[in-house]
Amino acid sequence: MENQIFSLNRFGAYLIKYFSEYRSLRLQLLILTGVFTALMCITGGGLSFYGVIAPAMFIFAIVAATHLGAMFNPRANKIKFLLTPVSQLEKLLAIVVHLYIVVPVMFAVSIFVAQYAAMLLVALFSLSLPHFEWPYADIDFETSALGLYVLSYVSSVAFYLMGTTIFTRHTFLKTTGLMLILNFVFGALMSVAIGMHAFSVGAFTQFENFELVNNVGGNFLIVMSVVVTLLYLGIAYMRIAEMEVNETKK
Repeated sequence: MENQIFSLNRFGAYLIKYFSEYRSLRLQLLILTGVFTALMCITGGGLSFYGVIAPAMFIFAIVAATHLGAMFNPRANKIKFLLTPVSQLEKLLAIVVHLYIVVPVMFAVSIFVAQYAAMLLVALFSLSLPHFEWPYADIDFETSALGLYVLSYVSSVAFYLMGTTIFTRHTFLKTTGLMLILNFVFGALMSVAIGMHAFSVGAFTQFENFELVNNVGGNFLIVMSVVVTLLYLGIAYMRIAEMEVNETKK
């Protein structure tokens, strides 16, 4: 008997169906490549990862998560989504694959193509030999900046995905407002907690204790990011399951 919650074969077939029907992905890839090519031609070289590419991918992903709300609204789309013969977990996982794998791959491909296309165009218009550079040469994998970006990307995209299943209208604005409120409350609580801990151990006057607080804070940030991401995805799953229950009652 086939597993009703998750089946690898069924999930694979649904992924093929999901992306074959998501035709705008090809257009998005072309637009991204064109924009990055134009920017590289203007700047005469590669683009800063943390200055341009990372923020662009972050914004693109949360907007994409918001636009996935079209699956749930209007009601005709929601019924079509819910009646697809796969489990609600598999439907959520397909969206997760879209946001966490397909979007980064799209950006990696577009940057790769744009880098060489821009160099060829610059060489063509300047009547010189093209000077090719490795597209990802400026990404420093040894620093903590990349790790912080990944944590922020994963948790924020999950939050906007959750917001998509909660708010049916003005999704982006409402989810952004909710995020600002939660970030303010969390930041205030964290500041008070760290301040009280630092005061109690004398970390403001002892460098060793200050280092300890920083290390504990870093580990806490990683754990909290994982926990809140799973929480957001869990809420999104429950909301999708709730939609199915509500529709069966109508």
